[in-house]
Amino acid sequence: MAVRRAGAGRLMGAIVHIGYHKTGTTWFQEHFYPAVRNRRYVPRATAHAAFLRPGALHFDPIEALHIIGTAADETILCEENLSGGLHNGGLAGALSKDVASRIARTLPDAQIVIFVRDPLSAIASAWVQYVKGGGTFGLRRYLFGRDRLSPVAPERDEPPGFCFEHFDYARLIAHYDALFDPEQVHVFRYEHFRADPRGFAARYAARLGLAVDLDQIDWRARNPSLSRPLLWMARAMNLFTRRAVADKSWIVHIPGWYKLSRRLLRRASASGRFGRPLRAQALIDPALRHHIRTRYAQSEALLAARLRWQDEASQGSDGWAKTGRGRRRRHGDDDRPSQTPAHCR
Repeated sequence: MAVRRAGAGRLMGAIVHIGYHKTGTTWFQEHFYPAVRNRRYVPRATAHAAFLRPGALHFDPIEALHIIGTAADETILCEENLSGGLHNGGLAGALSKDVASRIARTLPDAQIVIFVRDPLSAIASAWVQYVKGGGTFGLRRYLFGRDRLSPVAPERDEPPGFCFEHFDYARLIAHYDALFDPEQVHVFRYEHFRADPRGFAARYAARLGLAVDLDQIDWRARNPSLSRPLLWMARAMNLFTRRAVADKSWIVHIPGWYKLSRRLLRRASASGRFGRPLRAQALIDPALRHHIRTRYAQSEALLAARLRWQDEASQGSDGWAKTGRGRRRRHGDDDRPSQTPAHCR
């Protein structure tokens, strides 16, 4: 049963930014959302407690609202794990799908924010993050490690590993479009944000009605990639800690080594003495790039159609009015439902 808050006349409900991973969410959490003056930013740990901590059969939307706190419809929540874990594919999409339902039951008038990234770049960045997080395997082993197991091998279930389907963005977007009104679901490309952070932030704030002083924002890049020598160094250092990813090898666990080695890596990277951070083209060989591009071709076409629909819907000219939970119709039209996004047909 959905939980509804008072104040149906409000233009927008809560803003729930679900990720994806590796699309600038850390910057939004640490610098942008805390600077918003007309909404209360809910810390990431609180969003996690409200929507991710309870088991699937124990989730209670009333309790989630209690955790979020007063005036839940006037808050901003940002937690990339709401879209699913980076290294476990959202538990084959089951967690990603269930969390969407949790949000809809708790905050049915929410504005959902989804940032997506070119799958090739996202997958390369996911592997670099895996290494930063303690991983020891190379890229192909990280991506295809399950393929070496038999269909009934118990290791397939414990623990879950990388899942290509996680980056099939159109599927999760369509699911949110079905749970909410499509005009409540705002999809953005990370590449547009990265190309012009300040200009994008200004347009983003205007779209969502956020009052923020952009002159007070720290625009420095966060969580940069690693150079090739540092990637090899990190993988070697990770052999001496069992933290913090599940799918890895280690020789011996040295208590405290994980935190110390992370500090050493950050200092080495900041020094600039170990080369430039690698881009996806340098990390992924041509054959694997072709495999990834082919795998996501249809999904990317559906995503492009969804983004075109969003752009057209947001260009409402005079004569358009908001109705119900954000639906647009022209004055004088009948009550036919608004056009379905192309990727949902």
